[in-house]
Amino acid sequence: FNAGDFNDGDRLRALGQFYARALVHAGISFEMLFGPAYKGITLAATTAIALAQMGQCVPFSYNRKEVKDHGEGGIIVGAPLKGRVVIVDDVISAGTSVRESVAMIAAAGATPCAVLIALDRMERSGDAVQIGKFSAVQDVQNEFGIPVLAIANLQDLLGFLQASSDPSLQTFLPAVEAYGAKYGIT
Repeated sequence: FNAGDFNDGDRLRALGQFYARALVHAGISFEMLFGPAYKGITLAATTAIALAQMGQCVPFSYNRKEVKDHGEGGIIVGAPLKGRVVIVDDVISAGTSVRESVAMIAAAGATPCAVLIALDRMERSGDAVQIGKFSAVQDVQNEFGIPVLAIANLQDLLGFLQASSDPSLQTFLPAVEAYGAKYGIT
């Protein structure tokens, strides 16, 4: 999955609508969005736009990778972090981005209340040496006690590919099945 492929206005608009619908459907109470640098910046912005189009205007902010010492300065850009904050990102791999985001949000006196991602790859946490028994998403949920919401997951993707009659999509099925068998949680 490469969120960078959402690289034009139509695709980005549609993706923002999917994020917004998933968040609204989940019924999570929140006051603002936070997009971790770098992909999360655009994803939080397009989600905020889609929510506004649905009649729910919410502020958003994001972080810089490097502290800026001139202009508006600081590491956080956008609305001040306050209240219940949803972290918006593309996927969770090792959970590093979420951990950094939770720390920044808490340091500002706000409360992280959920993580919203495009795809839950349903892969086990860890690395090539030490593979965990839980998924990266489950690890984040267990560590922080907040829900991780996903627009889709690996099972959704497999079901879509299996049901598709498009031969070009069928070519991806063996690789996705092999990925799930090797890295997936059971």
